[in-house]
Amino acid sequence: MLLDKKLLNNVQQYIPMDKRFTRDSHQKKQSIYTAFTELVNENGYEKLTARQIAKRANISVGTIYHYFKEGKPAIAASLYEKNLLETHNLDSITGYQKPDLKAQVTSHLEHHKQNKELYRAFDQAIYSHSEVFSELKRKRDEILSEEIDDTVLLQTTVRIYVTVDALIHRHLFVEPLFESEEELIEYLTTLAETAYIFIT
Repeated sequence: MLLDKKLLNNVQQYIPMDKRFTRDSHQKKQSIYTAFTELVNENGYEKLTARQIAKRANISVGTIYHYFKEGKPAIAASLYEKNLLETHNLDSITGYQKPDLKAQVTSHLEHHKQNKELYRAFDQAIYSHSEVFSELKRKRDEILSEEIDDTVLLQTTVRIYVTVDALIHRHLFVEPLFESEEELIEYLTTLAETAYIFIT
């Protein structure tokens, strides 16, 4: 065991300190995201505590607050942003400009269905700690403005995305708006197409 530690120390001395810290930071955040997601899927968001997340992630509670000062709502906000920009991908927003709007709407719906409990957690975190999420809208619009340089097109794209997201939320979590998902997809696709017709 002593030999293993010496070997590890020898290897680590050749890794720049900032890279070691960055890698360790990334790994800890990822373990927090994973623990948060697992626990939300198992027990929901409302009764979830930072202590439970820390135990599942095998880290201290202090480590959670080091990376996420507001605790679980900050984890939810950070994961929401990560989810939007990576898993959902920027294409899920800018994609509403593309000809195949139906495919984009379908993808949006499927993503919500596959991550229902996580989206419920996001909703609860937003309602109870809206200030934690306030920066996300600004970041989203800033990123989009780099991709779309036309102001009217940018506003229309954001409105379509938000409307599609809201109606999918309503359909899945509150009350079915249509008898089938196919009808919902057709409605949202037509809505998006119509919005773009008005600006072209």
